This record gives sequence, structure tokens and C-alpha cells, in this order.
Amino acid sequence: MKQPDIEHEGIITGISDSHVFVRITQHSACAECHAASWCATTDQKEKIIEVEKGNFAVQPGDRVVISLATASGYKALVYTAILPLVLIILSLFIASSVGAGELYTGLCALAALAIYYTILYFFRNRLKKQFTFFLKQHLSH
Repeated sequence: MKQPDIEHEGIITGISDSHVFVRITQHSACAECHAASWCATTDQKEKIIEVEKGNFAVQPGDRVVISLATASGYKALVYTAILPLVLIILSLFIASSVGAGELYTGLCALAALAIYYTILYFFRNRLKKQFTFFLKQHLSH
């Protein structure tokens, strides 16, 4: 059974020959809470996503729906959350098992994360090809 795609509504901010740039608002998990307006932890971030144009005639300001395969979403979760957590735990375990003090153990964990995210940065173009958003639907104003 095919899992549904991850979808976001957004507004087109720019267009190139093969891609459109869509501004989406990413909400935190608790944004739908009835107390969200009173809570200081409610988080919203605007992001610009590069999306393959497809066969849609679009222009800046148009509202659209973009989608990403669920499997790609899970892969992104692994790269951005699960692997860093595993690296932190492993580096803490290894550093403490060789007798490093708390300060050096913590610095080792931070260094492991810095190295990991530096590697991700250098492979960003290759990773970008694995996480391709598609224009799914053009919404009326």
C-alpha cells in the first residue's frame, strides 16, 4: 500500500526555467493547540523550497500545493534527527569509557556533531537530488 505524500501549501515567490520557488510556513507540532496563542513554545518558520515546475502554468503570488514522497521524509528524519542522536550517544559512551572527564566527553559529542553536519554540508548537492519536491496542485486565489 502506497503511503500518502507529505504536502504543504505555499505561495510562489519566484520562477526559473525548470523550477519554481515556493514559500511555505512550517508549523510546530503544537500549532493546532487551542492554547497556542498563549504559549511561548509555538513555533512557525517560513522556508523557501525549490520545486520542479511540472506542467503547471504558474506565476509569482500563486498558491500551490507541493509534495514530497513519504519515504523521502523518513530519510530526511534519519539524516537530521536519528543519526545525530546516535552520534551523540556513541561519542558520549566512547569518551566516558576511555576515562575522559565530563568536559571532554561533552566536547567530544559536540565535535562529532560538528563533523557530521560539516559532512552533510559538503554533500548538500547530492542530498538535494534525493529530496525532490514536486508541484502537485495549483490552487485558486
